[in-house]
Amino acid sequence: MGKILTFLTIVGLLLAGAACSTNTCRENISAMPVAMFYSSSMQNSITVDSITVYGAGVPGDSAIVRNGQASQVYLPLRGGERECRFVFHYEQQALSDPRLNDTLTVSYEPKPVFTSVECGAMYFYDITGYGCTNHLIDSVGLINASVTNVEAETFRIYFRTSDEDDDTEPEEGQDEEA
Repeated sequence: MGKILTFLTIVGLLLAGAACSTNTCRENISAMPVAMFYSSSMQNSITVDSITVYGAGVPGDSAIVRNGQASQVYLPLRGGERECRFVFHYEQQALSDPRLNDTLTVSYEPKPVFTSVECGAMYFYDITGYGCTNHLIDSVGLINASVTNVEAETFRIYFRTSDEDDDTEPEEGQDEEA
């Protein structure tokens, strides 16, 4: 009985070790910036409806989100490049005009990193600059300039969600002297 228990324990440890190394590779394979969506007027996180996001100048289909809802988007960078552009196309009928597309440009320094024998190498990135057109995107904020395989908010994209000219009425008594 002791030999069977020892054998099963060794087999179990080997299987657990193999599973750990495989899971580790899968978990550590991607270093991508995460862009979270916010309302420029309310400063809270939002979900944008009917949006398509794709990489500009990428051969083939580079859609990251295709006519869907999103509260965040992963922006895959290319290790052999120093800059990537991402197009935000709004699918709502009144906004579905390519002239209203916004483009986010991200400049970065790729850093090759050896992760492990099982996983090989991957790229980490240091964001060195960014810019955006301002049709429906009001502004972009950089939260974390270092992009690693640890998921963390990199950008905050602030969308115009209400008419900037809409002012709320002052509350009664605001103009009174204190």
